[in-house]
Amino acid sequence: MKRGIAVEYEELAGLVGAIRLVRARGLEKLEAYTPYAVPELDELLGAKRSPMSYVAGVGALFGAVGGYFLQWLLNAYLYPVNSGGRPPHMPLAFLIITIEMGFLFGGLFAFFGNFIVSGLTKLWEPIADADGFASATRAGYWLAIDADDPRYDAPSLAAALRGTHPKRLELLG
Repeated sequence: MKRGIAVEYEELAGLVGAIRLVRARGLEKLEAYTPYAVPELDELLGAKRSPMSYVAGVGALFGAVGGYFLQWLLNAYLYPVNSGGRPPHMPLAFLIITIEMGFLFGGLFAFFGNFIVSGLTKLWEPIADADGFASATRAGYWLAIDADDPRYDAPSLAAALRGTHPKRLELLG
């Protein structure tokens, strides 16, 4: 969010009321900042399910297939050894490493994917420039409305939000 409106409330009820008001006006691009996790806000904000389970699953699949292929390539194709009359390609012998590579790559994809999906790679967020935004880590409840939303109208939206009695209202950008 580069432009928009940031509103601070002293209580969670004020934030919930403001979210309902803004959603009733048809706006979709909202962010809420609270000092602790509030699971009810996900439903109010229309938050989508995290893609991290798919990222970890793809990583695990990539690791398992890659581990199995590498073992097959080295042991059965490039350097086959006839030991005790066994065939060079014995899938049971490849099972442990295949599973371990799946776990390893699944964990690595989840770890690095978390930085990308959660936005931790951003070095700066414009709402951090709002006066008093640091209160979101202690006692303040903030609502940020993105100006890129098609139904965003700053004057009428600011007037409607002032009716919810916010502690602070700021225009960003």
